[in-house]
Amino acid sequence: MLSLFQKLKSWLANGEKTALATVVETWGSSPRPVGSQMVFSSNDEFAGSVSGGCVENAVIVAAQEVMASCRSKLLDFTVSSDTAFSVGLSCGGKIKIFIQPFSDNKVHHDLLTCVLDKKPASYVMHMTEDGHDFLFIENTSIGDGKDDDSKNYTPSLHSDIAHIPAEILEKINTTTSAAVPSTGPLPKDYFLLRLIPPFQLTVIGAGHIAVKLAALAHVMEFDVVVIDPRAALVTTQRFPKAEIHHKWPDSILPDLPLNKNTALVALSHDPKIDDPALIWAMKNQVKYIGALGSRTMHAQRIERLRQHGFTQDDINRIHAPIGLDIAAKTAEEIALSILAQIVAERNAS
Repeated sequence: MLSLFQKLKSWLANGEKTALATVVETWGSSPRPVGSQMVFSSNDEFAGSVSGGCVENAVIVAAQEVMASCRSKLLDFTVSSDTAFSVGLSCGGKIKIFIQPFSDNKVHHDLLTCVLDKKPASYVMHMTEDGHDFLFIENTSIGDGKDDDSKNYTPSLHSDIAHIPAEILEKINTTTSAAVPSTGPLPKDYFLLRLIPPFQLTVIGAGHIAVKLAALAHVMEFDVVVIDPRAALVTTQRFPKAEIHHKWPDSILPDLPLNKNTALVALSHDPKIDDPALIWAMKNQVKYIGALGSRTMHAQRIERLRQHGFTQDDINRIHAPIGLDIAAKTAEEIALSILAQIVAERNAS
């Protein structure tokens, strides 16, 4: 999502008209989930995906019409429709896509700011030709350690609160879903999309595997933080797109978010560096914890952690040996196995 909204900001700054397409309903074997998005400019540029490629051309054409008319469109592709057949939707799935003009109005400006500043929010689309959009900015961070997942949202100052149905106000503060379609518990023609900040990967140790893992995680649009007290390893040349800290983990981790939107991996192979980070992670609601090393090395690690008072259930949160078993040999393959395991853990809930 972040890269798409960066495109929108750039296009708007250049004075171009833009549009935003969102998958709002799917049935059957649709290849893209509800909430998937594409963005378009009047200069014939686009980015993102709303299907496996089978309806994109029709959506691009419709988006150009939306930008020209400044009126939204709701596209409904089904396997039995002539339109669906002509664009190639033959997989048996059905998909509904809402395309809206995206302008520099105040709500859209606030939406861009939230996404680019990585602030949690909820965006409500009224899926009519000229419906109102609403934006609610979350007052608490994702996975802030509370026992429940309820959030406290404040309407954007530019949202017309008088037009907001009561059912939406209730769902905004209680839903844990990333996307709630109009066929769900919302009034007809409304769609709710939660804007969740990028998943954060905190890497302890700046060795060769960490370099490959950070690069691959960036492709996945993760925020990457690399921590290592060894100055020669943790450099901007080795990690050009990561936030780097030349510090011991226990001196910097208290200042970083470690929550349900975070994975922490210990890759230094040095207990003096890895253990304090693992201890800190296990004391927080980190989504994923992993540690590099053999089974023998992990058995020794377990004994050290037990001396710190951790139970077996606590220790079982650590994925070790780290990564999915794909018979990885190279640093690139090990990084792939680690990231795949993180994604599987993140998407499991």
